[in-house]
Amino acid sequence: MRLPSSMSRWLHTTRARLTLLFGGTAVATGLAVGLLADELLTRQLTDLSGQSLMNSSQPIALALAQGMQEREREISLLSHLQMLTQGQGYDPHLQAHLEQIRQSYPFYSWIGVTDTRGVVQVATANLLQDQNVSQRPWFGAGRQGPYVGDAHDAVLLDKLLRAPGSQVPLRFMDYASPVRGQDSAFKGVIAAHVNWAWVQDIIQRASPASPLASGLEVMLVNKDGVINTEGAVEQPRSALPVLPEPGAFRVMSWGGASTQPYLTAVMSVRAQTSTDLGWLLVTRQPLDKALQPIARLHTLLALLLGLMAALLGGLAYWVARRFSQPLERLAQAAQEVQATGQVAALDVDVKTLEFRRLRSALQNMAQGLLEGRAALQSANAELEQRVAERTLALHQSEQRYLSILEDQTEMICRFDASNRMTFVNEAFCRMFHLHRNEVVGHVWSPMVHPDDLPMVTQALQSVSPTQPLVLIENRVMGGDGTIRWCQFSNRALFDDDGQLVEWQSVGRDVTERHHLEDELAKASEQFQDLYDNAPCGYYALDRQGKYVHLNLLTLQWLGLPREEVIGKLGPADFFDDEGRALFTQYFPVFLETGKIGPVEFNLIGRGPGSGVRRVSVSSTSILNAQGDYVMSRSIMYDVSELHAARQLLHTLNLEQQAMLDNDMIGIAKVKDRVIVWRNPALERIFGYAPGTLQGRLTEEMYVGASQKTEKIVR
Repeated sequence: MRLPSSMSRWLHTTRARLTLLFGGTAVATGLAVGLLADELLTRQLTDLSGQSLMNSSQPIALALAQGMQEREREISLLSHLQMLTQGQGYDPHLQAHLEQIRQSYPFYSWIGVTDTRGVVQVATANLLQDQNVSQRPWFGAGRQGPYVGDAHDAVLLDKLLRAPGSQVPLRFMDYASPVRGQDSAFKGVIAAHVNWAWVQDIIQRASPASPLASGLEVMLVNKDGVINTEGAVEQPRSALPVLPEPGAFRVMSWGGASTQPYLTAVMSVRAQTSTDLGWLLVTRQPLDKALQPIARLHTLLALLLGLMAALLGGLAYWVARRFSQPLERLAQAAQEVQATGQVAALDVDVKTLEFRRLRSALQNMAQGLLEGRAALQSANAELEQRVAERTLALHQSEQRYLSILEDQTEMICRFDASNRMTFVNEAFCRMFHLHRNEVVGHVWSPMVHPDDLPMVTQALQSVSPTQPLVLIENRVMGGDGTIRWCQFSNRALFDDDGQLVEWQSVGRDVTERHHLEDELAKASEQFQDLYDNAPCGYYALDRQGKYVHLNLLTLQWLGLPREEVIGKLGPADFFDDEGRALFTQYFPVFLETGKIGPVEFNLIGRGPGSGVRRVSVSSTSILNAQGDYVMSRSIMYDVSELHAARQLLHTLNLEQQAMLDNDMIGIAKVKDRVIVWRNPALERIFGYAPGTLQGRLTEEMYVGASQKTEKIVR
């Protein structure tokens, strides 16, 4: 609704603003005081009503607790009757006695006694006579001691006891106690079913009936939820709102279709029974009903506040008028100065010192403004000339920038958030054989190879204001129909709210590099094939003696997968005890000297069929620029056959030596009739001292030659 123009103008005057200020301040103060008083009274009444709810709930909770205690005590006393405890069975007059007890309390629906097996022996009205109730919870619990059971259905008793034509099923509470003979032996269980109506009877008789209790609701809550008048769960415990602690109250909403607040109080039903059912007595009352006494006070308070607001508004208008009149005169005089250009119009009569100073300041300001108007007009003309010069310089700078972009060999393009091109340079157009008008305004994706389009799209989606740059290499369809590899540096441009505005992409053709990389990969595959399929084992060890590289032949000899070896195992893990000792001795020397070998070891493979082989190992170290050890360059040959041949040759040599050194046959090796070798047996047979025949002529061994030799010697 729009205000009339006169009213709108008045609201923008100083008098109106002062009136609203003074009046609003006064009215707001009065309202604050009134509302504060109302809030205090409301809180006080809420506390009184809550305490009243607590006081109303307490006798109900006490009556319920006493009722349960009386029934439990009564059943417990019945279990000690002589008619139950004496003899092997039960007294014939027991049923009549139980009937009297049932009639003495109108809510007893059934009282019965079972034997040790749970078969009903005596029962009021002969209900459930001779039936087995051992599966009932009250029988199992009643064997151990006094028991109180919460509200439940009883199908058999409901069929027998429900009134004809009634559609409401009966629900009961159970009370049970063990029966023991005079020898303390267990004889059975005495139990009673109490109609749930006793709870509602207590609640109705103990609930207040005063006018202040209007809308009051009393609910009983057990572990399952809210129990209605028939003893069934009306609302599950999980669906209830968070209730106050027992013995407390508060204003709360109960949810559901109604959003009305309730004053809710909670009391615990603390029955001193053997079984704690955990009952809570919840009393609630609509908040408007609980606070009904304060409604008249609200009406009176509203009338008083309205009258006070009218009086304060009138007083505020009078005060505002006294304050605003001098300002209104000065404002009217200023308008005359603006219309006529005569400063004398400001010579108005004002009373206070501040307004006289304001009048003097306005006169000086008006004179200065009139004098500065001409200077301002001259400055405006000069400013317009400067703007024209700056515009020309900006245009020239833009042309230089465009020239730099067009002369670049890299492809440069920009596209918006919808992937439509907004700018391309000449290098981009040359790559795709397109004219600028054919590109700008179109989606960029047709230029990307279809197989790479998902990858490019995913990479572009990964940018963010904190990481706006992404580098992508993908294939593009060149203008000549060839497939080219290009590297694009894509930068996302975001606004102040973090929303994507535009992309700037700078690309270059890297097709030749990709071709070289492909050739390098092929050569690497060839070298790797030579490395893996060499007739000897190649491997490298780190400073800890663990494998860092090894070829396929070495893996086959070791008999383990590569992932179980690299960085985890070393040669010493595959040597026998002698080999590990040699490795422990030689590896520190190798780290110091940088070279070792060939050294032979027994290599024991761990895989199926790998077996044991004799290997010869030689190694040199690889150092970095600082001369520090990086890894070894090791080669390993299988010398199992050579080792076996050596072993065989050694065995043959031993056998030959044994044959030559026997004591039965004298053997000599002669060269140019000089004995160059002989066995000990030869000297022993011919009676020479050991070593005498070495280097002697063979003819000296003959008899004639021996005598001649003796003569010559003489």
